[in-house]
Amino acid sequence: MIRIRTKLILYFIILVLLVNGVAFYLYSSSETIMREYDKSFQRFLLLNEISQQTNILVEKMNAYIVEKDPVYLRDFNETNTQLRINKKRLSSEIENKSNYVVLTNYENMLESFLDDSYIAIRAFQDSDINQYSAYFNEATDISGYIQETTMSLINQELTSYQHFYSQMAKRNYYYRITAVLFLSAVFILCTILAIRISGGITNPIKRLSLAAKEISAGHLTGEDIQVTSKDELKLLTETFNQMRKNIIDLVNEIKDKSELDKLLKELELKNLQNQINPHFLFNTLNNIAKMAYLEEAPETTRLIESVSTLLRYNLENIDKPSTLKDEINVVKEYFYIQQTRFGDRITFFTHIDESCMNVPIPRLTLQPIVENAFIHGVESKEEGGTITLSIFKKGEQIFIEVTDDGLGMEEETKARLLNYVNDSEIQSNELHKRSGHSTGIGVINVIKRLQLFYQQKDIVEIESEKGRGTTFRFKIKGV
Repeated sequence: MIRIRTKLILYFIILVLLVNGVAFYLYSSSETIMREYDKSFQRFLLLNEISQQTNILVEKMNAYIVEKDPVYLRDFNETNTQLRINKKRLSSEIENKSNYVVLTNYENMLESFLDDSYIAIRAFQDSDINQYSAYFNEATDISGYIQETTMSLINQELTSYQHFYSQMAKRNYYYRITAVLFLSAVFILCTILAIRISGGITNPIKRLSLAAKEISAGHLTGEDIQVTSKDELKLLTETFNQMRKNIIDLVNEIKDKSELDKLLKELELKNLQNQINPHFLFNTLNNIAKMAYLEEAPETTRLIESVSTLLRYNLENIDKPSTLKDEINVVKEYFYIQQTRFGDRITFFTHIDESCMNVPIPRLTLQPIVENAFIHGVESKEEGGTITLSIFKKGEQIFIEVTDDGLGMEEETKARLLNYVNDSEIQSNELHKRSGHSTGIGVINVIKRLQLFYQQKDIVEIESEKGRGTTFRFKIKGV
């Protein structure tokens, strides 16, 4: 993860390097031009200095011969040494292809002039008048040639300097253009970098701010905020997205818990309505069962025991989960009671996978479904009917099927139930609808409690055809 601080430091480093690069380029270009000008100017100065030193050497030599003052001889020697040094500089500083021949003759003349001047001084000191006179005249003549050649070389330098100046002017123009382009490119690049870096910081913050405003207004849903950068803002955004998911999960959990509490309170109220002094009722039923047993009425005893078992199970804590085994036992007791009423008109079959008996399930789940099949399916059929309870396992899912061959279900009723399964709105009175002598715990209540208990929506399937019966199929998670 690259931190924002690191990005900003890198940006400023790049900016400083680019600006310094442009400044160095401009400085280097300026230095190059100045060196070229300096070289050209130094050539003029060298030729002018040689010309002056030649005249000075002739003057000092003449003054020494006339006045014989050692001071003039010393000045002569110093000038002679300086002239020889400048002569050596000619080949390295002035020589080129165009003036090679002239410069070579110029150097030879300087060499001859220096030698003749030196010989003239020595001849004068040795009092050799003829030799002194000859070399002094020759040195003086060569001095004139040197002055002429110096002017010729200066003229050539001036001619070259005009071309050089034209080239320098063009180069200086190109340097200015290049500098402007360079600065423009640096400005554009820095602007792009600034926009990208600032956008990478401000855009996620804007999206976070908008999402926070939506959450504060109560709109929790929305797509996750996407951030491509790998810095603190990515961590902040991921944390914000996870926080919103946690809030949504918490709200749903509170909503589910509230709805479950509402359903459970409704069941408790229904049970409370049926709890008319339950201990007295149980004791009375037990006394009736004992009297029936003493009077040798086993069927009556069995019926009373079934009613007592059913009543006791209904009055237990509705909030406490049960098992399929207990639910099946209650269903069997319920059906035994119904068979005592209707006899052979009603048939009850069970197909139970014993490995599913210990699976947890909300209390009072199977009896209301079987009761619904009995009341709405087969009770009103004159020829009677059959109800089948099947429990089997496929993979990790357990299937519970309650099937009747009764009157079947209206398409409107079936659609209403399926819409409720798919989170559509249901009229509040549907949760309280009661029919006949049922327990008052409707099918919708059962479906909702199963959805909340197993935390899955697609928990029920309904197959029904008018006149051919109905099948309620529940799919729950196995253990």
